[in-house]
Amino acid sequence: MLILLVRFSYGQTSSDSLKNIPAPKIISADDPSQFLTRVEIFNEFQHYDKAGGFNLNQTVVRTIVKLGKRFTTRVDIPFVKNTFPYPQGFDKFGLGDISFRLLGYNIHQARRSAVTASLEISLNTAATPAQGTGKNMIIPVISYTTFLKDNKTLLSLVFQQTNSVSGDESRSDLSFSKIQGIALHYWNKRMWTVAGTELFIDYINGGTSMIIKARQAFAPTPRINLWAQVNGGLYGDFIGRYNWGGEIGCRYFMIRKSKTK
Repeated sequence: MLILLVRFSYGQTSSDSLKNIPAPKIISADDPSQFLTRVEIFNEFQHYDKAGGFNLNQTVVRTIVKLGKRFTTRVDIPFVKNTFPYPQGFDKFGLGDISFRLLGYNIHQARRSAVTASLEISLNTAATPAQGTGKNMIIPVISYTTFLKDNKTLLSLVFQQTNSVSGDESRSDLSFSKIQGIALHYWNKRMWTVAGTELFIDYINGGTSMIIKARQAFAPTPRINLWAQVNGGLYGDFIGRYNWGGEIGCRYFMIRKSKTK
């Protein structure tokens, strides 16, 4: 069951090629071995030093529903505030790019490890270019997770590929990979810590970037999770990386295992 706790909420960052500046993140972020039906609301704040400095704040409403024994489906609805001074005068706040993901296809599972896969589709639904990427994208993800012998630590390696397939012709295509290394340590039933790195490889503009993240999570009740996360950019040429940021969130589980009589 500890494999289900790998919820580091990583997300790849896309670029706003209309002005070659960062755009809101595509929220495709958790290890696809999460099978529980739930509702989440979380907020992430990012700060960019480019263009004189500006902020991007994104609040996401996420729902996950089980589809049979091997699949769940996830829907993310983001609301974005981007303070970048667009000369076109676009609204700074509005609906972002809605994404759909099929999660948790179990390719292989052993006693202490699992290989899972998922597929995400991100739609060009943003109200203005200030809130989205301007592209429709297909994002396959594959992950390997192993449970160490201390019975308290999980290690995970996640590979994710993003490619744009259509959208606004005035904005360049997107094609990049994200490789994540994740470590989760379970302190007790109500508290765990997650740390890891993200390596981005940009195939359109060239260059790489790396981000480090750390999260502290709590479960005050069996159905509620709370977390706080900090992020830092280590280096990078990929335009979508952010220098520092943070996230707070709340997750509510809609179902629970029934008790046997």
